[in-house]
Amino acid sequence: MSGSARPDELPAPSVVLCISDTPEERSRLAALFDGAGVLVMAADATGARAFLDHLRDTTPVDEDPPREVVRVGALRLDPHHHEATWHHRQLRLTPHELKVLCCLAAQPGRLRTYRQLHDHAWDQAYFTGPAAVQSVIKRLRAKLRQWDLPLRIDTARGLGFRLTRGNDLHLVPAR
Repeated sequence: MSGSARPDELPAPSVVLCISDTPEERSRLAALFDGAGVLVMAADATGARAFLDHLRDTTPVDEDPPREVVRVGALRLDPHHHEATWHHRQLRLTPHELKVLCCLAAQPGRLRTYRQLHDHAWDQAYFTGPAAVQSVIKRLRAKLRQWDLPLRIDTARGLGFRLTRGNDLHLVPAR
């Protein structure tokens, strides 16, 4: 067991992740941490990583981004009326492009996973993988360049995307 906290010093409720390659050691750790909170056992780091990845993909980070009008600087996105404008200039977006951009713009700079973007744009439909989201992101990036908007969609490889500023725009949600 590494770290400085003893089981009786852990705040309740806690999640304790134990990695041990032998059943005997896992049994000893289970007895040691009994009552400390949620105990997760893994035989190796690969198993622990797989569990944490699964947990991250299935646990909502926060509530869904709001579905009302989203404003970031001069960008205004209204999914209810299917309208997107930049400085009052109409931007043509498909329904999925608008929903993905709304999700990203609701909290500029915040990482959104493939699954979060998919669930938001496809209304919680079955997630089959990142391809649909990647396709929408590719089209959105092309449109942002075509319209010369100072917005970027950055990739966190293998995780998802975030909306960031160009050279001269500070992203702050409008109130």
